[in-house]
Amino acid sequence: MAGPKTPNSWAQEALEAELTKRLGRDVSIEPVFLPDWSELNTKINLLMSAKDTRPNILWTGETREYLKWVDAGIVQDVTPSLQQYGQEIINYYTKDTLFYHWDPSGKMYRIPADVPEASYMTTMIRKDWLDQLNLDVPTTLDEYVEVLRAFTHNDPDGNGKQDTYGLSGDNYYRSLIPFFYAYGVDVENFIRQDDGSIIFGSVMPEVKEVLGLLQTLYQEGVIDPRMATSANSNDQMVNDIYASGKIGSFYRFVDYFNPGNSAALSFKKLNPNGEYIAIDPVAGPNGFASDQPDPGIGWCYLVITDTAEVDSAVQVLNTMAEPETFKLFTFGREGEHYEMKDGIFTPTITPDEGNKLGLGNFGWYIQRKDAANVKNTPEVTQLFESKIETSQPMRDRIVVFKALDRPVWDKYSADINKERDQVFWSIITGKLPVSAFDEFVAKYEQMGGKEIDAEAAGLFEKQSQEYEAYEAWYSEHIEPYK
Repeated sequence: MAGPKTPNSWAQEALEAELTKRLGRDVSIEPVFLPDWSELNTKINLLMSAKDTRPNILWTGETREYLKWVDAGIVQDVTPSLQQYGQEIINYYTKDTLFYHWDPSGKMYRIPADVPEASYMTTMIRKDWLDQLNLDVPTTLDEYVEVLRAFTHNDPDGNGKQDTYGLSGDNYYRSLIPFFYAYGVDVENFIRQDDGSIIFGSVMPEVKEVLGLLQTLYQEGVIDPRMATSANSNDQMVNDIYASGKIGSFYRFVDYFNPGNSAALSFKKLNPNGEYIAIDPVAGPNGFASDQPDPGIGWCYLVITDTAEVDSAVQVLNTMAEPETFKLFTFGREGEHYEMKDGIFTPTITPDEGNKLGLGNFGWYIQRKDAANVKNTPEVTQLFESKIETSQPMRDRIVVFKALDRPVWDKYSADINKERDQVFWSIITGKLPVSAFDEFVAKYEQMGGKEIDAEAAGLFEKQSQEYEAYEAWYSEHIEPYK
């Protein structure tokens, strides 16, 4: 599914040559390009239905068919091969990430493919506006709110008009992370409580306080009203808002700090003296602060089917995971397709030329997010690394479920989430009073919330027991081979 899906590309030939050289034998790559997302699972299931159509290595997402493949014996345990040939893979992925791909039988039938950075978003704030208004970098939620108000009402761009907003972003809760996380809640996940229980974040009482604050800021004109529209689910629309130079703060992608980022380029073109900086997460009333953590499980994975010799397939994947090989098929050849000067990555080809070369065709195959991702400047790489620590507090609270089979959640969650979104955004925009939150909590139970909570508690207990067994397995089967 990745890249331009260019057949017989330069990237394919370069990767074949690299694999042939590294493995000491001829290696032929025959990419199977998948259709668009709407037909993805249908095509994958069709490919996997017969041995003569199964690829040697399959990339896929969280399809329920995976468990059927394991039961049918058409995907292979990769543990012995990882021990012998997969050092790059097992060194790259964390212990917790591998847990989500481990089978309780004591085997690993899948390898993580694309796992994002530990945290890939950050609180961004206009430094030039802070300087213009003689304001300090905020460290608490109260200070942050006052800065946002000043950015809205005190003419930070000096044009004599009140045409700026303190905060903007997309129509997702991630854009409101500085507020929810200051209270230690995430409305889209189950949260560990102090007594050891877990609760769906949307019904935690702290959410009501956050919604009340957001409603006040919305009514004051501090929050960009475009955030409340589904049209702002489009990244390009948010990029355009960012580039306009009329917003004081976002919770947005760390990648914006790469000089070559398209949104960053547009912003500097329109606002040559403008400057955003990344700040640490602001602390709430109890001193809690955190950035948003990535679940660590990844969103896609690789399986080696019964049509491949598993040792050879792991050698191929391990070679693709090596930094130099990853850079080759992702960015091309240094000096030919890009240049590095003072740690800055500069393409010497156009995006269209890169597509014709097939760069990106093998994206999401052990997609490295460390220094091998050379498009990140050293400063951005360092910022990503700092997010490991700043996102840890919420990582310790959020429950990431390992189970693929969650029938109760699947039965009720769509309706509950729809109701939550309607109520929460209506509260924020003032269409409903803050007390509507209490009505939502009551309705949550009526809509299957009690059954969801019971299922979640059972899965969490089972998962905790599995992790104890996994730790022993990891110490024996992975740690000695790193």
